[in-house]
Amino acid sequence: MISGLVLAAGLSRRMGQPKQLLRLGQTTLLEHTISVARSSHLDEIVVVVSADLTHQMSWDTSPCVRRVVNPRPQDGQSSSLRLGLTCLAPESGGVLVLMCDQPGVTARLVNHLLEAWCAQPAGALVPTYGGERGTPVLLGSELWPLVTQLTGDTGARAVLGAHPEVVRCIEVGHLGTPEDIDTPEEYARVLGRAP
Repeated sequence: MISGLVLAAGLSRRMGQPKQLLRLGQTTLLEHTISVARSSHLDEIVVVVSADLTHQMSWDTSPCVRRVVNPRPQDGQSSSLRLGLTCLAPESGGVLVLMCDQPGVTARLVNHLLEAWCAQPAGALVPTYGGERGTPVLLGSELWPLVTQLTGDTGARAVLGAHPEVVRCIEVGHLGTPEDIDTPEEYARVLGRAP
C-alpha cells in the first residue's frame, strides 16, 4: 500500500494570501493537487491543512481523502510531515509527499513514480527534472522514524541528504514540471500558461 500525503498547512508568507486557495482554471491549487492524487493509483490520500483553511474551502468527501488539521502550522513543514505520517494507514509501506503549490505535477508523473517504486523499492525515490532533484518524493516506511525527528521549516530533504545510500533517482521531466508557486510573480507566470 502506498499513501499520498498532501502538505497544505503552509502560511504562504511570500504570497501574502493563502496560496492553497489561489484559482487555477475552474479549481484551486489545493483542489487541483487532491484531484491529481485521486486520479493516480495512490491507495489513500491524507491532506494536512491549517485550521483557518478548513473554513475557507469546500472539501472532497470521498472516503479515500482524509483531512487532518495541523494545530501549529507556524512550526513549519516538519510539523505537517510528522502529523501526516502518524495518520497514514498502518499497512502503508510508502508515502508520496505532495506539495499543494506545484500544478505541474501530473497523475501520469505520480503513477510513474509508484510503478518505479513497486518494481524496485528503495528507502526513497526522488524524481529528477532534467537531472535536477525535485518533488514529489516517495519515502519508504523505514525512513519515517527519521522524518518524524525533523523540526522547523524542514522537509525530508535533510534526511535524504544524511542517507544518500537509500536514495534512488528517476527522471520524470517528460511527464511534468517541478516549479512551485511561492510569490505573486510566480503565480502570474503559471496563469500565463494555464488554459
